[in-house]
Amino acid sequence: MSDTSLDTATPAKLGRSLWDDARDRLLANKAAVTSIIVLAVIAVLSIFGPMFLPHQYDTVYRDYTKVPASLEAYPRQDQVEPAFNKIAKRARLSIESYKMREDGFVEAQVTSKRKIKERNAKRHFDRSDLFADTMVQGLTDGGKSATIVSRINYMHFYFGTDANGRDLLSRTLIAGRVSLTIGLLATIVAISIGVIYGATSGYLGGRVDLVMMRVVDILYSLPFIFFVIMLVVFFGRNFVLMFIAVGAVEWLDMARIVRGQTLSIKRQEYVQAAEAMGITDRGILKRHIIPNTLGPVVVYMTLLVPKVILLESFLSFLGLGVQEPMTSWGVLISEGARNLEGASWLLIFPSIFLTSTLFALNFIGDGLRDALDPKDR
Repeated sequence: MSDTSLDTATPAKLGRSLWDDARDRLLANKAAVTSIIVLAVIAVLSIFGPMFLPHQYDTVYRDYTKVPASLEAYPRQDQVEPAFNKIAKRARLSIESYKMREDGFVEAQVTSKRKIKERNAKRHFDRSDLFADTMVQGLTDGGKSATIVSRINYMHFYFGTDANGRDLLSRTLIAGRVSLTIGLLATIVAISIGVIYGATSGYLGGRVDLVMMRVVDILYSLPFIFFVIMLVVFFGRNFVLMFIAVGAVEWLDMARIVRGQTLSIKRQEYVQAAEAMGITDRGILKRHIIPNTLGPVVVYMTLLVPKVILLESFLSFLGLGVQEPMTSWGVLISEGARNLEGASWLLIFPSIFLTSTLFALNFIGDGLRDALDPKDR
């Protein structure tokens, strides 16, 4: 008699890993998911946005200093004629008649006491940010009378311009690149050093742990600002300096967190079994200790990025950050604070981007903390 129980046996269901459960809990957190979307949008705008903008972040428009944010194009209708008259006076031309054509050109009949030089007249008008493609036509009266036709050069400044006449939208997005890059790179360095240092100290224990933690205490006692100023004196202000200065200090907290986790993990049965099998200390750290500390590390990383961005903004506010014409959110906020009375948009828009990024990262950190909480598994 054949056994048919094997034919009717149902296939075993695959179990769910702890990471699958953590992912589902994270996706169920609406605040964290919304924050991930907001952060992704800001990152994409900062990375790719400047490529599609008509203005470069370092282009100076002398005729558009501190213009307010607007959806309408500049120059406005009431700005064209005064600007045209001012340029004509500078070129020593007298305007006999003036009209704005429907095709976006200005046409004016001008005269001069001397012979009008076509090249000189075109240079004066085209050098302005308001006009372009100037043509001198119909020279008469021995070259002392002519018709000047110039195209009105309309521009959009959706975030306005700064005190130097640079487009604030392009500068805000470029600043996002700098701030996010410093935040991520410095955080990666701090996490890498802190995890390796803390795991090694906690696992080896004894005198090694004592000496390594005293080194951390000594570094804690050094004033951060003094450390940064010392680096600025020796190496000057640049992007790499910010990355080194912040990353070289922020790993201390991570080292202590990982050391505490390691002291608990190294007493677990699977670590003792690995030791009994003769696996080297390096192998145990790589395969068992460090992977099991990733939960707190990931959470701390999302909290460290905004901390690093704030530190960079603080240093830039003090003048120890990135150099012109490059900028960061901290630099823009510093400039906006100085011009708050007459040009509030210089502070509002960079502040919106910075606060949105900080809130998003903190909400993501809270979501990851809840998702990776062992009590909820």
